[in-house]
Parts: sequence; structure tokens; C-alpha cells
Amino acid sequence: MRKLLTLFAAVVACSSPPQPVAHPHARQQPALPAAPQGPVLPSLPVARTADVVDHAFGIEVHDPYRWMETGGDELATWLRGQGAFTAAVLATLPNRAALGARIHDLASGVTAVFDVRIAAGRTFYKQLGAGEQLAKLYVRDTAGDRVLVDPEQLSASDPSKGHAALEAYSVAPDGGHVAYVISRGGGEVGVLHVLDVATGAELSDAIERIWGEGAAAWLPDGKRFFYTQLAVPTAGVDPMLGMVARLHRLGDPVDRDVTILGRDAGTSLPLAPEEWPGLWASSDGNWAVAQIGGAHNEVRIAVARIATLDLTGASKTPWRIVAGYPDGVESAEVHGDRLYVLTFAGAPNRKLVSVPLANPNLAHARIEIAEDPAATLHDTWNAHDGLYVLSLAEGRARLRRLAWGGKTPVEVALPEPGWVPDGAVDPHRDGLTFQLETWLAPGRYYTTAGDPTKVAPIHLASSSPADFSAIAVDDVEAPSADGTQVPLTIIHRKDLALDGARPTLVDAYGAYGVAALPGFSATRLAWLERDGVIAVAHVRGGGERGRKWQDDGSREHKLNGVHDFIACAEYLVAHHYTNATKLAAHGASMGGVLIGRVLTERPDLFAAVSIGVGIVNPLRILAADNGANQKAELGDPETEAGYRSILEMDPYQHVKPAEYPAVLFTIGLNDHRVAPWMTAKLAARLDAVKTGFKPIMIRLDADAGHGIGSTRDQAIAERTDVWSFFLAVLTVGGVD
Repeated sequence: MRKLLTLFAAVVACSSPPQPVAHPHARQQPALPAAPQGPVLPSLPVARTADVVDHAFGIEVHDPYRWMETGGDELATWLRGQGAFTAAVLATLPNRAALGARIHDLASGVTAVFDVRIAAGRTFYKQLGAGEQLAKLYVRDTAGDRVLVDPEQLSASDPSKGHAALEAYSVAPDGGHVAYVISRGGGEVGVLHVLDVATGAELSDAIERIWGEGAAAWLPDGKRFFYTQLAVPTAGVDPMLGMVARLHRLGDPVDRDVTILGRDAGTSLPLAPEEWPGLWASSDGNWAVAQIGGAHNEVRIAVARIATLDLTGASKTPWRIVAGYPDGVESAEVHGDRLYVLTFAGAPNRKLVSVPLANPNLAHARIEIAEDPAATLHDTWNAHDGLYVLSLAEGRARLRRLAWGGKTPVEVALPEPGWVPDGAVDPHRDGLTFQLETWLAPGRYYTTAGDPTKVAPIHLASSSPADFSAIAVDDVEAPSADGTQVPLTIIHRKDLALDGARPTLVDAYGAYGVAALPGFSATRLAWLERDGVIAVAHVRGGGERGRKWQDDGSREHKLNGVHDFIACAEYLVAHHYTNATKLAAHGASMGGVLIGRVLTERPDLFAAVSIGVGIVNPLRILAADNGANQKAELGDPETEAGYRSILEMDPYQHVKPAEYPAVLFTIGLNDHRVAPWMTAKLAARLDAVKTGFKPIMIRLDADAGHGIGSTRDQAIAERTDVWSFFLAVLTVGGVD
């Protein structure tokens, strides 16, 4: 039997012993052995149990921590006690100071440039400068580069609201105004502001209850924009339900804005409560496009002439329906009198088709780019000289341009194999500006302006002091339980000894069709230079191999991704990168379902696990904010088929007495995407029934949400805590 990490043994001995719990797995834990003298730690609160038994579709389900879902002072007190205890433990971990200093140096030295927009000869971009905390918004024009929005100044002006973060932004077609969203305290619900680009002055226009990703969609006149707004908060009601799309004119009071799309507005385009309505206008100003969706790839599409929009508030706009969810449309572009759509209907790797806006019948669509069995169409950009098309082939980017009226797309030669995470066009000008990034090098921007078959770098690039010249990337495949070959990316030192003893971190997401693509992170070097290995498992549920790959890991097939992840971990052991005492698993958000079930399915395969802001009790998703929005990915728990499949994938409902790995959960108390009580429930249940003495801990941040709006120091602190936790277990606690 493996020795326990001395510190963790001391931690458990200083805490309260496990208590009996009122559910089927309840048992009295044995008395703990005496531990060596260790640090004085805060007492670890023990969660009470009050078992709730559900009987749905003839299935009996026990839920001893249901009370946590109502929040309140009891949960807040318990979570803060957990957080204080965890912080005290993490502060004493061996080598944490040295690891944290290295992570800090690597991260702080990075200048990250991203999220570019181009309009009327001006280039707009976000930049997180070396040593800075929050990304700023810049503009580049004939006068040079200057800052337009500085969240750090906003944070300092009113710290009581929590730190400010710049979320989505959009630029008027004439480049004269920018609309941007500022959130507070790491939460993603913010306020939309507008500023004058020439003067930098903020206008009086300010619109509340905007989701952080909800950029305004400008009309060609540069004086009006569409926006999507969350419902007025109501106690006990999911704030993501009942969103509306409105039209705003600069200078007008917000309460005079007209609702164009909304479930309760008598609209001619009905919406389900959980649908997100979006509106945008064609660059010529003739057409409005309604794009309605949620937490899934496919969208509903409808079009109407802007001149026919009902601006009386009666919502009688004569919409022409183009696509419903069964049509598999994922995105749309307008050029001239045609609508170009990317669809997976009948084409799992996607195809590009077009229809006339005057009669948008997909049954008679013209194929512009046929499905390629060797590459997945991923994105499009609508430029003056053609439609630029991004594909994913064997884990790398392929870029082409289809000239308007052309028959065959032309290849755009990329400087090196990598991925294109960002692209920007001005529909009135030729060319695409895009970012190219690899696993080992930060992103740099290039342009095709001048010659669509060639690219040229522009003076806009991320930079890092980290030297990855000694690092290699292996792309392999691991056979899953059903024989499916699962792509696995392994990052390690070139001279790494394959002796089966390297501390190895395996990461995966596997949801929503999101692909884990080549992307640079300077802080990986802190792990790799300690003879560690970082692996990325491209499990089913992601988008690495098209729509079928996604569907084969979603809803009732969710466990395929779990088996894929286990297969990738077993590959690393079989090929002598590591062993079970040196293996750590990590996942976040919807990846919590994946890693949570890996934890309950194969607790023997990993020494340590970390789940960040995770969905780990999906059976109760409709009790959470942003819950109904997850039905497309998880299934509908109000149907028997959905209930049964979600129960099978639910980590919380699969906890049973076992010797679990050491587990570190991380949450932000201002998380609007995933309810923190999910983490609380799973952590409490694991801790109550575990055998052995390995810790189950919760790290919390009171000034954070889902992590998207966190400061650089917050990100550094979290990575330091998680990785020092991993290394303490893998390099000290894994000795036979």
C-alpha cells in the first residue's frame, strides 16, 4: 500500500473525523492514526446531511446534500470554512514557493494580443501587457496605438464592486464608436458602454444585464445597434431564461429601446424560454438576420428586410424562416443577395451552402464547398474579395479563400502548422487578418491583403520569454474501450526518460463540439522543466473530428468521452511516460462531468484530480442558473430517456465508498455559468464516504466567477495552487 504524503496525513488528523451520513453509502470511518506534528490549521467544517429521495420514472435517487442548492448563510459559511482550510493546507505544500515564483515569472513576462477587429482602416485589439493584470482595449490608426478602455483604472476607481474586466466588444462599421461590456468581480453579467473612438469620451449610453459574450451588433449607419439582454432578475428564476433582443439608437434613453425578438413580446418568431435571441445586419444595410441558439452549435436562422422591422414594439416583423435546429446550421454570412451557411446536415464534416435571401429554401441550396472527409469546416469570414474558410485537418489549420462567384477555393499558405484562433475582416475591404498559434509558440497576426494565396506578418503579435526549444509535441492515438482511436497530444522535454515515473497531467474538456486545438501557454514550461508531461486527450464530445465525433460524446453517449479519457491515461502508462502513482487528471466547467465520472469510474488510475468550476451534478441542472440552456449537451432530465442518461453520467450520483485520489476542486463565488453548489455537493459526498486519508478540498475565490474575467494574478495563483497540489501528491505521496 502506498505511503501517504506526510503533510496530508497531518491535515486529516487536524480536521474533524468523517461523520455518519444519512444515505445508502453511510458508514462510520475508522479512527485516524496519529499524525506527526504539523501546522496549526483552521477546523474543517463537516456538511450536515438531510437525505432527499426522488422517485422519477420508477427510479429511486438519494440526494443527501440537496439543502446546498438553496444557498444561504449555511452553505456560504461551509464553503468559506472549506476555502480557509484549503488555503492553509496549500500554503504549506513543499516546493510551492519555488513553483509559484516560476509560474509567476513565466506568466508575467507574456504580452498577449488577441480579439482583433478591423473597421474603416482602424485596427482594434485587446492586449494584456507584460506585468499587467487585465487586458486593455487598443486602437491602431494613422496616429499610432492608444488605449481606449483600461479595466485596471476602472477597478481602482471603485474597488468595492470587485475588479473590472473587459468582456466582449464591437466596432461600428465606420470605426467611429466602440460598444464594450464591463463586468465586475469575475462575474460575466455586465454593463454595455459606448465610447467615441476619436476622443476616447464615453457616451451616456449604458445598458445593464448584458452577458459578457454579448457584443452589440452595429447597423451600417454606425448610429444604431442590436443587443441581447438578460431578463430582470427574479428570485428563484434562472436569469438566463426569457432573454430579449433589442434595438438601440445612440443618445436615446434605454427604456425607449424597441424589443425586436422576445418570448413575451408577441413576436412573429416564437422563442423557447432558454433560447438566446441574437440579431445582426448585413453590411449593405438591407437585411436583418435573426440567429437564435444556446449552449449548442446549431442555430435557428430567419431573415427580414431591415425596412420591414416592426419598431412599434408589437413584434410583427415578417420573418422568413431559413433554418431550424434539425437543419444543422452553425453560422451564416450575407453577401449581396445570398445567405451563406455552414451546416452539418448530411455532412458530419460540414459543408458550405448558399440560398437567395428573397427565397431562402435550404432544400434547394447551392453547394459552395462540399464536405471533405479528411477535414472539418470550422469557420468563415466575409471579406470584400471573398469568403475565407477555416478547416481543421489532422489537428491543424487549413485556410482557403472562395472568391465571390468562384467555383474552387484557393489555398492560403500558412507560415507553419498550427491553429487560427482569431480572424478579422472589413467587408468593404479585401483580405483577412488572422492569428496563427502553435503548442510551442505564441500567436502572431498575419494578413492576406494584396495576395490571397500568400500571407505577410503585421506588427501585432504576442510574445513570451519562455524558451520551448527543448520541448517536443507527440500526436498519437489511444484505442478506447470500443476500439475508437482517440487523438492524444503529449507535450514533454525532448530528452525525457520514458521510465514510467514522470509526473503527468492529463487534461480534457469533451463538450459542445469544442476542439482542444494547438494553443500556447508559457506557464506549461514550469511543469515540463520539472520532468513533467502534459497530455491533452481529444475525447469524443469535442469537435476534433467533426459533428459525429461531437454527437458520439454527447447526451446518452457522454460516457464514451469518459472511456476515451481513461484510454488516453492508460496509453501514457503503457508507453512508460508515467504510472498510476504519478498521474493527475484535470477538467473544468462541462469537463466536470467528464473528469467527475472518470474519478468515480477509475479512482485507482489516478493519484490526484482537479475539477475547476465543474458541472458535477447534472441531474439537478434545471435547479441551477443557466441550467435549461444545457439540455442540448446533456439531455432533458424532464423526460425519461434524458433522466436515465443524465443519471448515468452524473458524478455526484456515482459516489460510493472507495479509496479516491486526492481531489482539489476550484470555484469562484460569483460564477453565473455553473452553480458553486454543485462542487459543494460532490466534495461533501466524496469526503463522507471515502476510505483512506487522501484529502478532498475546495479552493475558492470570492472575487472570481467562471474564471473568464479573472486577473492575471488570480490565474497565476490558481495554477500555482493546483500544480503544487499535484506535484506534492505525484512526487512525494506516490512512493510504494
